Amino acid sequence: MKKTLIALAVGLGLASSAAFANTGSINFYGQVHAGTCPIEIIDPSTGLPVARVNMGNVSVSQFKATGDEAASRAFGMRVTPDGNCVVTPSSKAKVTFTAAYGGAGTGGTLYALEPGGANDLAMTIKDNTGTPVDNGSASKDYPLHATNPTTMIFSAAYKSIGPAVTAGTANTDVQFLVDIQ
Repeated sequence: MKKTLIALAVGLGLASSAAFANTGSINFYGQVHAGTCPIEIIDPSTGLPVARVNMGNVSVSQFKATGDEAASRAFGMRVTPDGNCVVTPSSKAKVTFTAAYGGAGTGGTLYALEPGGANDLAMTIKDNTGTPVDNGSASKDYPLHATNPTTMIFSAAYKSIGPAVTAGTANTDVQFLVDIQ
């Protein structure tokens, strides 16, 4: 069984009507690999690697009730067999996502956003069938090709966890573990 652990930086943002002068931020992104199979985060529409998943700007008006979702963005995780990453025929992979800022929502199944930003908001991650992948739980099995790259498709969306979503930054980091069997 091969396991690969990588930090997935998800850069997210909500629109805010406040204007600030002479302020700013610098975001540093990187990753450390542990395992034999490299995993690339890709944009499924282009097939190109991405440094982060950009959720864009969302209006608080899109969250009228607890449980409302907005800004769904697809992302892929590509496993490429090579000399260091041997994938046997009929291999499968499961992905476990873990929120860097802890769980959110009922039972902590959602991914908390970085503190100090938008309130009553979290992130949900879903597999390619639209089934949520709970924080700290493994996804469904994705079949892997033994010799060609395989892209596992997921999506992320903002999800309201309370009745009063407020404007502010909506960033989070999510680590993942790919378990190849």
